Amino acid sequence: MENRILLPTDFSKNSWNAIQYAIKLFENKKCSFYILHTYSKETHGLDSLTLLDPDEAFNKMSELKSRQGLGNILVRLSKFQNKNHQFHVVSESTLLSNAIKTLNKELRFKMIVMGAKGMTNQKGETYGKQTLDILKQIRKCPVLIVPTKVDFNYPKEIVLSTNFNTKINVSEIKYLVDIAKLSNASIQVLSLTAPHKLTFNQKRNKVFIRKQLKDVAHKFNSLRNVNMAIALSCFVEIRESNMISYIDRKPSFWERLGFGKLSLRKLGYYANVPVLALHAK
Repeated sequence: MENRILLPTDFSKNSWNAIQYAIKLFENKKCSFYILHTYSKETHGLDSLTLLDPDEAFNKMSELKSRQGLGNILVRLSKFQNKNHQFHVVSESTLLSNAIKTLNKELRFKMIVMGAKGMTNQKGETYGKQTLDILKQIRKCPVLIVPTKVDFNYPKEIVLSTNFNTKINVSEIKYLVDIAKLSNASIQVLSLTAPHKLTFNQKRNKVFIRKQLKDVAHKFNSLRNVNMAIALSCFVEIRESNMISYIDRKPSFWERLGFGKLSLRKLGYYANVPVLALHAK
């Protein structure tokens, strides 16, 4: 079955790095890559009335820049000579999350690969607004987040962070296994709860994960008396792990409004390691 991978771009250095990472990661897989750029006029208050009378000059200029930018990417991609890969470009005048939802219904992407932040985001150790918004809005496709400083290496060890409280979608954990199989990587499952203190529900979810990982090398690890962000950071640094994965539970009503931290933010920011968000069932 052909793999369809969505690559959102805002033409920043970070998004280009994410595109290259995806191409190299799936180098030996038959893939169709869809490179998506969106543009929309931001409106506030009474300015939203202009939506009733679209600004043709803005639309035409934005469309031109979008198509030119996508054309430039296709030129840069010409250096990647791979018979397994096909590239498609999509330019849409809408919000990024809306465009992804529409495309995903039609094409059913295997994965979304995007940069950790875009060109309009402030510098610092934090994920960009668009990246966090995609994690809030897109719940039917795993999202691989690639920071600018990541140099591509086939992952040899992937750390799956979980407290076993939430059950992961079968289809999504299969994607994690597929990535591990690409380079014969091991999966290290990291939790903060000692095995003998797991609840019945946690034990059931742990058994489920073990069953899904049966075809790849894996090990369960637990660290105590420390929060997950610190535990994960130390674990990854000491072991020089190449990728982090976590189970992204559905944001609560208040989290969608901006109150409280999303699951990704609770894990901390990783400038040198890509992070794969897998959605809870």
